[in-house]
Amino acid sequence: MTPPDNEGRQTVAFLLQRGRLEQVAPIDLESNADALVHRAELRLRTSRAALAVEDIDGAFVAAYDAYRMAAESLLVRQGLRATGGDGSHVTVEDAVSAQFSGDVPAFAKPTFERFRRTRHAAQYFDPTAPDLLADDAEWAIATAVRAFDATVALSARNPPGRFEPPPGR
Repeated sequence: MTPPDNEGRQTVAFLLQRGRLEQVAPIDLESNADALVHRAELRLRTSRAALAVEDIDGAFVAAYDAYRMAAESLLVRQGLRATGGDGSHVTVEDAVSAQFSGDVPAFAKPTFERFRRTRHAAQYFDPTAPDLLADDAEWAIATAVRAFDATVALSARNPPGRFEPPPGR
């Protein structure tokens, strides 16, 4: 992986400064990232199984979870994680999109945002939101698979290392 460009580094530094991301102890980051990748793989299977029984919302939510876990695995490799609470998914979106969308196009900001917002409507019933269709769940699964596969390939080929804030931070 090419090191994050200045914008990606600045985004992560900003999120750290604001307390939206935190650095984790330098324990076995690779094993922790691999555990998240394994969980993502299981969630992909769950999404396919849910779609097979016509649980459209469940399939979409499980696909999003797989997508987000793949994204989080890249942050874990850097010794980073979202601090939790309101906005933690947006934090993951911002950090991963800024740094990795070039290597993992499925993590482009518009895709991540569409996925996250639609998942929210599916997870937390919103009677004003349009019903999800099987095509929506199929899109979600295909997008999660692309993100997962590219994340696994990136992690095998040139995994990101521990994040070092830009000078002056």
